[in-house]
Amino acid sequence: MSEPALVLNGISKRLPSGPSRRRLSSTVRRFAHVAGLSSDAAPNTGRTIVDNVHLTVRSGEIAVLVGPPGCGKTSLLRIAAGVLRPTAGGVRVAGGSDSLIDPRYGWHSTLTGRENLVLRGVSTGLSVSESRLRAERLADFVEISDWLDRPVQDYPDATLTRLAFGALAFLGARVLVWDDVLEKRDPLFRQKCLALIPTLLREGKAVLMATHDVGKAKEISPRAIWMEEGRVRADGATHSVLERYLEPRVTVAALDPSWAPAAVSRLASIELLDKEGRTATCYFPGDPIRVAIELELTQRVDLPYFLVSIAGAFGPIVAASMFHDGCRPPFIDGRYRIECTFEKIVLAPKQRFTVRFAVYAADGVTVVHPKQVIASFVTGGSAASCGFFHTLAEGRILGGPPMLTDYNWTMPGGIERAWTAKTMACEHSTPTAVEDNRR
Repeated sequence: MSEPALVLNGISKRLPSGPSRRRLSSTVRRFAHVAGLSSDAAPNTGRTIVDNVHLTVRSGEIAVLVGPPGCGKTSLLRIAAGVLRPTAGGVRVAGGSDSLIDPRYGWHSTLTGRENLVLRGVSTGLSVSESRLRAERLADFVEISDWLDRPVQDYPDATLTRLAFGALAFLGARVLVWDDVLEKRDPLFRQKCLALIPTLLREGKAVLMATHDVGKAKEISPRAIWMEEGRVRADGATHSVLERYLEPRVTVAALDPSWAPAAVSRLASIELLDKEGRTATCYFPGDPIRVAIELELTQRVDLPYFLVSIAGAFGPIVAASMFHDGCRPPFIDGRYRIECTFEKIVLAPKQRFTVRFAVYAADGVTVVHPKQVIASFVTGGSAASCGFFHTLAEGRILGGPPMLTDYNWTMPGGIERAWTAKTMACEHSTPTAVEDNRR
């Protein structure tokens, strides 16, 4: 068995409580940026964002962190990379590390890309000549040779992200800490980077990576780590961990306590219901999503605007907004119940969604109830139950778009193939029936 390259022992991180720190001056922020440091003040909530995490990644091994937004993945990566200090626990790195978490940080902005790469290469133990050779090699791979002799402060975000990946992969660091920022910033180049992972592992590098693309996690890593609320919920074979992580379920957020002071309103009841009006335990693709909310108001509000939205991993995908439809109640007062049903929505199976809610006053600006996540759910079903039978379908649908829709192919020779969401009954449909319809 290979030697441990990265060891996280009892890592916890608690954000500071008490009076908020003042915003740093613009001069200090510029100095921090030039030095390659983050100048953003940490939020002052006093909550624990990473809680007693023990983790070891060995040379030649990749481990992928999965979990919902805000679960602590990025904070754990920052601690592993040495850019965030833990409140408790320790980090041990063998052979030096490099990271791609926020591509803006870690650079001397007035130096050129080449000069930055040489400095980083030397810091990982390479000689100056070897660092220069690797800078040329990585510039070719990440396709930024024309930018290499320009100051980093002139780089557009996409180019800077490519430079950051090149430094991560081609310089002398043994431990690579990688937040999958390419997932949204440069998806085509991301495919090229992911294809390089087997080569990096054969070179003996250890990779700790975080991603929202669980389908890709299944393809590139035999080991997955599920984080939730700052804790490791499961660590093991990717297939087994994802089965638990993507187990169909419906969860509602905690209600506002009856004793808690409220400026105008508090959440008194939240329900996610099925098409029969019963409490939902699972939603399958094609099921209507019915959201019932009960508010308790301390004063009457005339002509309010209600908003309810459903979001996937990268933001809202559907929304019901009274700003759009103008369908507003004349007033709300006391205990007020409202329901919103999303019809004809076909959500992809085995994906995580959140439900968000807010209320604004008649002026459209004053907040009656602040926007917040009030519920979450993981859809049931499978690729096959939706009519997708290709051998790659199960993995690809996990990391694909969060919604499904009708489509058809038209090919030379008059060949046509159609797929329609109307044929789906998920667990109730059979491959034969769906396949017959597709023909």
